[in-house]
Amino acid sequence: MHLQHSLIRFIKFGIVGGLGIIVNSAILYIGFDILGISLNLASPVAILVAIFFNFNLNNFWTWKERMLDAESTYVRRMWRYYIAAALGAVINYGVLMLCVKYLNIYYLIANLLGIFLGTVSNFLFSEFWVFSGRTVKN
Repeated sequence: MHLQHSLIRFIKFGIVGGLGIIVNSAILYIGFDILGISLNLASPVAILVAIFFNFNLNNFWTWKERMLDAESTYVRRMWRYYIAAALGAVINYGVLMLCVKYLNIYYLIANLLGIFLGTVSNFLFSEFWVFSGRTVKN
């Protein structure tokens, strides 16, 4: 039963991630194309907003059945989520660069592989560290 719950959470996590891509792209477009903010600033802002969006949706939907202990405050979970997302981003970037530079894999395919491995990392950190807690019986 635990594996089934984890699979459902992974699917929800993927849906949230897909929505996060839309949020990221929209903020990036608004900042860069409409407001004329440099790409060097618009991109990090878009990433931070998307991570914040993803955290909240995951907090209140993906892992909503977790009863979190008193030490697991909203802010503490959010900071942990940002750390996990940063690690996932490093994995994504590292896999992309490694695959392109040393394995001669087409960059878009390498990027998808990096996104997948980064997503798995983000999910595992979220499951076992960010949103750890007792599960509420339905």
